Amino acid sequence: MLVEVGSTIIMAGVAGYSYLKTNGSSMSDSDKIQRIFNNAGMNVRENGKVKTIRIHRKTKIEGGVEYVFQLPLGMSAKQIIDHKNVLEDGLNARHKVFEFDPTELLTLKWDRTVIKQIMKILTSKKIIRKEIEIDFDGMLRIRVYDSSLGNEIQWSDDMLKLKTWSVPIGITRNGTIYHDFDKRKHLIVAGATGFGKSVIMKAIITALILSKPSEVTFSLVDLKGGPAFARFKNAKQVVHFGVDTTDALEILQDVQQKMNDDYKKIVDGGHEDVSEAGISKRHFLVVDEAADLAGDQKSMEILTDIVRKGRGAGYYVIYATQYPSAQAIPMQIKRNIPARLCFVLDSAMASMTVLDGPGAESLPEIPGRGIYKEVKQTILQTPYMSNKQIQERIQPHVTIRTRKDDGDGQKSLQTATTRRHSIVIEKV
Repeated sequence: MLVEVGSTIIMAGVAGYSYLKTNGSSMSDSDKIQRIFNNAGMNVRENGKVKTIRIHRKTKIEGGVEYVFQLPLGMSAKQIIDHKNVLEDGLNARHKVFEFDPTELLTLKWDRTVIKQIMKILTSKKIIRKEIEIDFDGMLRIRVYDSSLGNEIQWSDDMLKLKTWSVPIGITRNGTIYHDFDKRKHLIVAGATGFGKSVIMKAIITALILSKPSEVTFSLVDLKGGPAFARFKNAKQVVHFGVDTTDALEILQDVQQKMNDDYKKIVDGGHEDVSEAGISKRHFLVVDEAADLAGDQKSMEILTDIVRKGRGAGYYVIYATQYPSAQAIPMQIKRNIPARLCFVLDSAMASMTVLDGPGAESLPEIPGRGIYKEVKQTILQTPYMSNKQIQERIQPHVTIRTRKDDGDGQKSLQTATTRRHSIVIEKV
């Protein structure tokens, strides 16, 4: 009986392997890449002959293979990088992987259908999606990974770089990516709703409070009505909190005035910027859904001035929108904010607006998956910090403040800088 069962399993295994070989693709990824280049017209002509990329070597790396290609003269690496999605789609065409769990044999019913049951187990296939990274350093390096980057990466306090202005904004296969606000003063954040824009901004605010609790202050403007930043409004680091365009203008005017005063002190002291002046404090103006300010010329002029002069005075801007367009992100804002973090967008045109190139429209629809651009672009998964985690971390910094009447019946939060007419309760 045991011999018969063993023979049955072996025969089924051989049959399953044969099925996979005849129904799967036998073409290597290297061959596929070269064929994709030819079919997509990514080649050059020289002396009447068509020339395309040529494989130089391949190296096994963790989770995949790196292919190094030599480009023919006249072919641009940028053209290839901009068509990264073409390569990914080609490598994933009908690609399936065989996975066999021996414990599934324990579920077999030992009757006349046993061979069919074993065949079903052995030939079951799970669809996976390969992902690629492309670099060019004189040679074209295409890294093909056998599985996608993790779909959710939980926040950990171990990611923090305490007492610095660097905040963790994403994880790659090579480690954690940080945005250093003292090097890259401002940041544009864009992406379709529901894919992580507000989540990462809340994580950035929390990280800055934890890293520099006595030196960081915020002006928070949430033009969606306040839900994204509401939990921070009573933090002692928050100077301003606004929820509409009227609030935004008042906050921008106040921030601009304070920035100009501080900038004058720095220049009068013979210094170039806050770092040279030895000033440790930094102020962050965070605007969510900045597209709502696009029609307000006065607000946009002030915001542009803060972006332009704030770098030297220690006033940094995080500018976020889910509707990236030339109007929502004016050229003066873009030119002064080279650092961008972009989640999935609905078109290549929207991607061009944020990243100056395509790519965001081809990101998988995974919350938290984004492209971070400084000089080069990096695909990453932003860490997820739940609202409960945020509340636990900022609770020691929360104060209770009263509201004052502005004279027109409207109540506004007293600022953390003046503390006039406020009740402050702090744990000692």
